[in-house]
Amino acid sequence: MFSRYGTFDFLQKGIYDYIMIKIDSTIIEKAVYNLCLQANTCYDECLYNILLKKLNAAVSSDDKFKYSNILKNIKLAFDSKRPLCQDCGQVVVFVKYGCECICDKPVNEIINAAVEKAYTENCFRMSVVKNAIFERINTNTNTPALIYTDIVAGSEISIDLMIKGAGSENCSALKMFKPSAQKEDIYEFIKETIIAAGEKSCPPMTIGIGIGGTMEYAALLSKKSFFHRQNTEEFNFVKGLRDYLKTDESNILDIYLMTTSTHIACLPVAITINCHSTRHASATILQNEVKYSSAFYGYNDIAVSDGNFKEVFCSDAQMIRSLKNGENILLTGEIYTARDAAHKKFKDYFEKNGKLPLDFNNKIIFYAGPCPATEDEIIGPVGPTTSFRMDEYCELMYSQGLLATIGKGERSLHSQNIINKYKGKYFTAQGGVACLLSKCVKTSEIIAFGELGTEAVRKLYVQKLPLKVVI
Repeated sequence: MFSRYGTFDFLQKGIYDYIMIKIDSTIIEKAVYNLCLQANTCYDECLYNILLKKLNAAVSSDDKFKYSNILKNIKLAFDSKRPLCQDCGQVVVFVKYGCECICDKPVNEIINAAVEKAYTENCFRMSVVKNAIFERINTNTNTPALIYTDIVAGSEISIDLMIKGAGSENCSALKMFKPSAQKEDIYEFIKETIIAAGEKSCPPMTIGIGIGGTMEYAALLSKKSFFHRQNTEEFNFVKGLRDYLKTDESNILDIYLMTTSTHIACLPVAITINCHSTRHASATILQNEVKYSSAFYGYNDIAVSDGNFKEVFCSDAQMIRSLKNGENILLTGEIYTARDAAHKKFKDYFEKNGKLPLDFNNKIIFYAGPCPATEDEIIGPVGPTTSFRMDEYCELMYSQGLLATIGKGERSLHSQNIINKYKGKYFTAQGGVACLLSKCVKTSEIIAFGELGTEAVRKLYVQKLPLKVVI
């Protein structure tokens, strides 16, 4: 063998030492670790400026209160390095791996180790279960992450990382259109999806749209779109969509689009719904040096609008039962957290014993699963989860004397009728402002199902928790 390096050098060092760039696995792990922190605690500059404009343009006291809360929460999260939202989500990672790079460990192994370390060391909420249907047990590591790797030319590794919460993800949608479909048909599908998402998605929302490929690839594009720079045709498509949405665009922060080729008989369109707390960050690794996407540091101190609230005490059941739809209240007193897993345990216990394991007569349940608390916190960032998932337990809980529930989003008509039947109440708390709401919690104690972690039943004492009466 002959070469400009000499036969002996090739035999001694191997060809890869000459044509490959060695990347230390610890560099990749550190990059992913830092991206998890940045995405969870630092807000996007462009979206922040849009929120400021919405606050300045707001007319109603409710809108002013909503936007000022979001902006205040962003500042709190950044200053405290705590999560913007209690749902620290499933980590989705897009890797572009330069074909000239070589690493001492598999990239998936490195990323998952970094995610576990970041979530454990920073008291972020673990939200991943082992299997979607056969073993819904929390892995307690927030792994595995969802990792998508493209092999590309060059000697760089680029990493785009997003945090995907479940409330907005459950509102995402896919539709297989006929190739003859017009833009207006696609626009209408997107509009219907946005309307259906409603308050469940913690608006104002960001929309990622993927068009092309196959069914699963369109969905992937809809998530990649948050990191994609649009070409002229894509930009004009989004502009036309904004014109089509008109008044419905008030619930939208931004719209992203990514398109690609597809089969002659296909036109797949996927929509990823993200809440206002859209969380993403990027980094590039070149020869063991990491360059991060710039974080924004110019968050302002925002005064939260009063929102025309009146204080209500949990102990005053008569006053709570007299509340009317649309009223804004500041709730003070003892409440309990319980969500999906705890409610299933309530149901199983009731079917076996004819009663609930806890007395909920004239009590209030907060559908919430907080982040783990740090040493200097009473409770970690905490906020409402989507209420309709608990609708199947509505009859059981209200029939046992439950006074009210707190969550986010709409309830089914059947649940509305049950709540009214038992003269109960349903309140909504603003979603995506977990740092802000945690300041209302003055005491926290796990009283049941501690093995459920974030889904354990907690007794809280809250002071002036801002809520709206919905049912």
